[in-house]
Amino acid sequence: MKEKTLQTCLQRKHTYNIKNDLSVTINITKNPYQIPMEKLFLMAARKNKKRGFLFVSKLLGKHIPVLPQLSLLIGWAMAEQYMKEVYKKDLFKSQSLKKALMNAVDCVSIYDDLKEKQFHLPEPVLFIGFAETATALGHAVFDCFSKDATYIHTTRENILGLNSLIYFEEEHSHATSHHFYPLNNELLASKAPVVLIDDEITTGKTAINIIEAIQKTYPRKEYAVLSILDWRNSQDRKRYDALEEKLGIKVHTISLVSGEIEVEGKPIVDEENTSVQKTIDKPIDSEINMYKCQENGSFFKTLLFSSKDAQGKINTCPYLKETGRFGITSKDRESTDLTCKKIGKILEKKRKGQKTLCVGTGEFMYIPMKIASYMGEGIRYQSTTRSPIYAYDSPDYGAKNTFAFESIDDPSVMNYLYNIPYEHYDALFLFLERAVTKERLDPLLKVLKTLGIAYITIVICIEENYTEKPSEMGSYNKEEVTFLLKDISNIMQERETKEREEAIQSGVHYSEMLPIEYKPSSEYIDLFQESLKESAKKLATAVGIVAEKIIKNRGKNTIIVSLARAGTPIGILIKRYIAYKYDLQFPHYSISIIRGKGMDENAIKYILKNHPDKAIQFVDGWTGKGAITKVLEKACSAFEEKYGIHLNDDLAVLADPGYCVSTFGTREDFLIASACLNSTVSGLVSRTVHRKDLIGPNDFHGAKYYKELGDADVSNLFIDTITKEFSVVEEAISEALQKGERSTAPTWVGLKDIEKMQEKFKINNINLIKPGIGETTRVLLRRVPWKILIKENKNPNLKHILLLAKEKNVPVEIYPDMTYQCCGLIKPLKEKKI
Repeated sequence: MKEKTLQTCLQRKHTYNIKNDLSVTINITKNPYQIPMEKLFLMAARKNKKRGFLFVSKLLGKHIPVLPQLSLLIGWAMAEQYMKEVYKKDLFKSQSLKKALMNAVDCVSIYDDLKEKQFHLPEPVLFIGFAETATALGHAVFDCFSKDATYIHTTRENILGLNSLIYFEEEHSHATSHHFYPLNNELLASKAPVVLIDDEITTGKTAINIIEAIQKTYPRKEYAVLSILDWRNSQDRKRYDALEEKLGIKVHTISLVSGEIEVEGKPIVDEENTSVQKTIDKPIDSEINMYKCQENGSFFKTLLFSSKDAQGKINTCPYLKETGRFGITSKDRESTDLTCKKIGKILEKKRKGQKTLCVGTGEFMYIPMKIASYMGEGIRYQSTTRSPIYAYDSPDYGAKNTFAFESIDDPSVMNYLYNIPYEHYDALFLFLERAVTKERLDPLLKVLKTLGIAYITIVICIEENYTEKPSEMGSYNKEEVTFLLKDISNIMQERETKEREEAIQSGVHYSEMLPIEYKPSSEYIDLFQESLKESAKKLATAVGIVAEKIIKNRGKNTIIVSLARAGTPIGILIKRYIAYKYDLQFPHYSISIIRGKGMDENAIKYILKNHPDKAIQFVDGWTGKGAITKVLEKACSAFEEKYGIHLNDDLAVLADPGYCVSTFGTREDFLIASACLNSTVSGLVSRTVHRKDLIGPNDFHGAKYYKELGDADVSNLFIDTITKEFSVVEEAISEALQKGERSTAPTWVGLKDIEKMQEKFKINNINLIKPGIGETTRVLLRRVPWKILIKENKNPNLKHILLLAKEKNVPVEIYPDMTYQCCGLIKPLKEKKI
């Protein structure tokens, strides 16, 4: 290809004869950094009938290998132009940037100097980079601001469980659809300016499409379109003027170089790609190594999203928060830089030889580029791309060779590498954001082995945390529930009730001990049988009501996640009702949640991995004062902060006498028979345990499986008895749902009563007050009760409470000023007088 300069002295007009009869003439109208065109790009023929040519950037680190610092400095140049043109601020960095752009040798020292001198935005600004080519470019611009900046890039990934807040098309692209997945859309929903960043604007239609999409839902007054190259003609620019007038907005258009282009000839169609794999005549046996960042420390923050490719295959490996695909802010900038520096220094020690090529993959460009900038001298960086270009071995052509392979993310999509001469590099580092299967990696690895590079290192930035398979435990049918618990049956001993009570009140966490599980006495069995007989229809009705609410609120693509162990039988009953009524089989898992320690995150991650496209519905038996409700709310918030996944913390319970939740079967305070017998009505599973010497970082929380109590097990009897009533109570369920509650919103009236009670009885620790029939029953069975408060003496639901209190010689007092029917008070053992 030959470049013909028509106005040599000004270098304003250039003609590029690309291939065959295809040529492009550009007329430069603005070039504030006075960058020679040969420093900016080469031209190539594109396999695209819409637009048959491509400006192959020498700055982006996509098709052509670059010094990583040079690519990062382009972000600085664009950020400076933005500050000049929008905020009229002269930041006096132009001379340094010009020097770096003119002479790549100087860019390393100049970048090292500039990166500590960020610009200061006068207002919050949202920066958006376009996938896939401008993901790193947008990030590099964002990285130039010390505060008040938010960055997100569009993506071609199909993320399960998230809706794209904005959907738009890139009209001339080979891959047109963009998705937009901000985890926090606060800035998008505000009036803050939006800055759209791309490497090149030809007609500007893509930017117009996204501006219209944003303005439709999140209107604002100001936008900017920031690019390296801007080739819009007068008609295109008028289109922007019309857009401003139509929407009542201001759109700043800012670029490093602007002008107009004229195209002659037609796009090349179906020409044989003669330079594909031209360099593999002398293959060598490359040494392949693997470096997994997670094995050497927790470098990156993970976001537990899953993706689905065009073939429907789901990848459950997490994403990195730091990429910007889901949004990052200025607060993330320093930690990201520090992480990349740490990894870069580790990888520098793994280099062999003088010349090293670092390769990013697809949209995953900025993090590898940043890491590469810390790997020492002799580094070049580029990335795989979706962009198909004809190869042509000519000095001034933009793709001298090309290598095609199936994408590691989606085998239905072809990816490419360009411009890698045979035996030019001593070592290559391939960066993967997410771990992939050998089958997915092999096509790319096969290409890398043909490049004449002796040492190849695959750098995996994040992989799945592989939690052990859940222990097979519990006496329930395996189809009805999976306990996500570690079986600690043979490694933990129970403690006597009094000893355990003293330890708890001395500061030992209750989850670090277990009470002794006795075989139920005949009196307890009789109590259970009588209670079950009396309340089976009431329980079945409550199950049906709460199950119908779950279907209405959460839909049919839902997972039941019960809170072990009181929630386990209720979860099974809800699952059975939904199967009975709707012929649907909801997956059901039972997990641990512990006051003071939170929810078992490994269990949630296991569920999300196996059911990435389903909504989680948490289920428990009943509410007391709402302690677990608050623990769940806090745990879900912490999980979202840590992993990016929003979990609906609406807890569904059978009975809500404390008015703590909005999804419930009833608010009546009555005995749920499963509260009577501990493990023998809960699948023979203990309370859950979390002790550091027993539970490792990748373990589920623990529990014991009391197989030895099998003869006394009535877990399935309880479930079966209530299930038989479903057909009988259908009308009652329907009537209750039609009648409804005046308000289902939590009022926490129960907790308010407890706080008054705490003051009246001078109990310092509110956790020593256990309200409601269910919790009071448990106090009498497993704690050291001080006294029992009852609302009235004639309530038939209190018969077993009075029986247990008499048996254990616990005083009973009438206390009418409470929502609950009864309340158990635990004696503060260290207090001499109450």
